Amino acid sequence: MNIAKFEDLLGLYLDEGLSNESMEEFEQMLLQSAEARRTFSEQMNLHAMLREFFRPTSVVQNRFTA
Repeated sequence: MNIAKFEDLLGLYLDEGLSNESMEEFEQMLLQSAEARRTFSEQMNLHAMLREFFRPTSVVQNRFTA
């Protein structure tokens, strides 16, 4: 697997910028490589944590007062 290509596609995936053709290539890499699946899982977890961390305070406060 070309890790540089996978990382490029992963970045586009996280930015919702993959074309249909690129999405197919990305999915094939995930299917064929345990390393790709591990990297994808790590990056998705990091992405989720960062999104939660940088969520506007008002949204976080509403979660606790609702």
